[in-house]
Amino acid sequence: MNKKKNFFLVSILAIGILALFNTPVLADGYSPYQPHIPEETGLIDGMIFNIVAVISYLSGIASIGLAKFLSSRVG
Repeated sequence: MNKKKNFFLVSILAIGILALFNTPVLADGYSPYQPHIPEETGLIDGMIFNIVAVISYLSGIASIGLAKFLSSRVG
């Protein structure tokens, strides 16, 4: 029981110390740095490639299915 009490007291003390040294941060918009400009990584091109690849794959599967369906109907 003593360990639980000590742990509780130490955690309360730590929270108190952290709250004591907590200072408010004012977001006034001032920054000595330039605004962040993202670098071109080519992810958009890769996403377009993936979309085209999936569409091509699905249309190929559909054409194979259509060919099998028509061959079973004709033959």
